[in-house]
Amino acid sequence: MKLSPFKIALVILCISSMPLQATGLDSNQLRSGLSENNFSSTLAALSSDKSDDNKFWYWLNLARLQQANGDFTASIQSFEAAYAILDEYENRATISLQNIGAFIGSTLISKGSESYYGKGYERTLMHTLNALNYMMLSDFEGAAVEMRRMEQRQEFWLKESEAKIKEASEEKEKARRQGSDITRIPTNYSLAAMLEDQDVRALTNNYQDPFSYTLSSIIMDISGQSAASGNAGEISLKRALALNPDVSKAFVQLPISSPLQNNKMEVTIIVLSGEAPALKIEKIRFPIFHAAQYTSIDLPSYSLPINDINMATITTDQLHLQPPRLLKTDLMAYKTLKDELSGELAKSVVRATTKAIAAKQVSDHFGNLGGFVASLLFDVGSSYSDSGFRNWEVMPNSGYISKFEAIKSSTVTVKLDNNRESFVLPSDKKGILVLITYLTPDNIRIDHVSY
Repeated sequence: MKLSPFKIALVILCISSMPLQATGLDSNQLRSGLSENNFSSTLAALSSDKSDDNKFWYWLNLARLQQANGDFTASIQSFEAAYAILDEYENRATISLQNIGAFIGSTLISKGSESYYGKGYERTLMHTLNALNYMMLSDFEGAAVEMRRMEQRQEFWLKESEAKIKEASEEKEKARRQGSDITRIPTNYSLAAMLEDQDVRALTNNYQDPFSYTLSSIIMDISGQSAASGNAGEISLKRALALNPDVSKAFVQLPISSPLQNNKMEVTIIVLSGEAPALKIEKIRFPIFHAAQYTSIDLPSYSLPINDINMATITTDQLHLQPPRLLKTDLMAYKTLKDELSGELAKSVVRATTKAIAAKQVSDHFGNLGGFVASLLFDVGSSYSDSGFRNWEVMPNSGYISKFEAIKSSTVTVKLDNNRESFVLPSDKKGILVLITYLTPDNIRIDHVSY
């Protein structure tokens, strides 16, 4: 029995859109709902809608909003849910790292059909941010454990990256045999210029950040575990300095001549600001071979970070500091994309070629109109699927750290662009940790813990 072009196209559309799942809050709704007036309802909506609770990114987004709300215990639980999803993936993938694409979810239909298990910088930073949860609960030992887990997680990312490189090479060869040139980044790709940015190219890798290692050195020092762990704090600080020499500016002492030397205390201020680039899939018209009537490739891309600050300034009676920006999530995202683009381009060309061949077969049997409709519906179906392909959209885009000496009971003022926040230091503590979360200009939260 012969099927009409309409019925064939309908089948194609159904297959293409199968991965689509209902989403409570889409990316734009989530990122635009962080102002003071909207934050509570955004958090409530994300918490109550469990339609995406099998997704890695869902728990990361929820954990970050709970942390920004000061609910550190709930945030820990959400991070643990994300860990469980990633652990299950990594345990499966360990069995066959030679075929990592099978676990990533590579498909002949759509990039959006893949299951997203994060990138190296996300896997690192989820432990770093969870360490902050433990710190705010005065559990410095738990925070130290998280930083060790952070480094252990990187070991698997290295293995996965090596497997991806091999897979990319195989996909390139497959595309070459099909007559496709995938050696050039399409000129109409929105991030083509950004991937060649000097700051992106200067990054050592796409998963180690100086913010995490600087924080690790501070945690190890406060918890008293550095010496017992083979000077782990000193090692972390050396790694941070190797990644960014500006780390040295994060540590400041009072002038020796200060008459109040005996009344000083340690102050560590951590500022998390903005939301990192949100993942999206970009459709690009791309010539593949002469038989294709309507083709496009799908490449991962990013929207710009939002709600970030340009500078943080800290002042006391004795000091005026500008803590360095040690976390640059946007650059790490672009670095990851640059490292993986050749493989992504190869797979996208294979997907597009496969769909074009299918459309050509429909065209041969039912004419040009049938082939065009089939091609168009392939793109419509994959577009539906692409809408569910998301990353950790509310992770902080910037992180600043400053550890300095100050006089007990004195006032510390932090200026974040045009916003000024002040607080008084305790009079009877050795030190204090202050976490400042800047979600939007009208939604800034300060949490602290003393020791």
